[in-house]
Amino acid sequence: MSSSRLREVREEDAEQVAALFVAAFGSTRHIDAEEIRTWLRNEELKPELLRVLELGDGRIVGYGDLWIEDDGVALDAAAPGHWEPFLEWAEERARAEGVPARAYFPAGHELAGIVEARGYRLWRSSFTMEIEVAGTTFPELPEGLVVQPYRPEDADELRAALNETFAEDPFFHTVSPSNFREFYLRARGFDPGLWLLAWDGDELAGFALAYAGRGGDLDLGWVGTLGVREPWRRRGLGKALLRGAFHELSVRGLHRIGLGVDAENATGAVTLYEWVGMHIAQRNDNWVRD
Repeated sequence: MSSSRLREVREEDAEQVAALFVAAFGSTRHIDAEEIRTWLRNEELKPELLRVLELGDGRIVGYGDLWIEDDGVALDAAAPGHWEPFLEWAEERARAEGVPARAYFPAGHELAGIVEARGYRLWRSSFTMEIEVAGTTFPELPEGLVVQPYRPEDADELRAALNETFAEDPFFHTVSPSNFREFYLRARGFDPGLWLLAWDGDELAGFALAYAGRGGDLDLGWVGTLGVREPWRRRGLGKALLRGAFHELSVRGLHRIGLGVDAENATGAVTLYEWVGMHIAQRNDNWVRD
């Protein structure tokens, strides 16, 4: 390993990096080369925080990126047989920032034993939930509410609603204007017709932001964000928006639909998703080293 080095990712690395995700996680992480390229085009992602491990002979044997926030440095990596350089990189940066280091990966993965031996503890889990849908109709909304697809003039109000609705979510971080542009509007599979906004007069009551595909899985419809603001909760709006998203995705030929949710969601989201027929397809674990 003395001849290896961590360096910034380049566009020509995309195919090799995608292959590393397949080797490391199999079907549990659907990442293709185009997805890697979208990361490189994302102006919110700092190039120096997306790295590959390159051997002296030019082979790429690992990939990792860091996401740095006030509450931690999160590592996402695909480096079968070469995890340690990326964990050391994340931990070194976390020490410099004075925050915990975190690692996220599917439950039961070999990484669990590796990070536990380095002093990490299991912090929190999330679920990927899925459903097969066909022949749907658009649901009725609670009285007085109307749904419209996203329009550019809705950006500021939607961003404010996102920050308000998920303020207590441990996985959520404040959405800035640039973050909203890069991670929401420029996300792969973005279609304004798949973003359903529920309005009560001129007030935004709730929203379901869906995408045509997730990562490299273009056969999966993805409900990226579902939220209802506090004054409009417990009226069936969340269920209606979710079913509306199912309908719009199925109209586009996407009948397998998924979403992610905190396993300890305090708003009862897991129960809601199970009630509409979704099932837990995968558990993902977040480990932390204080």
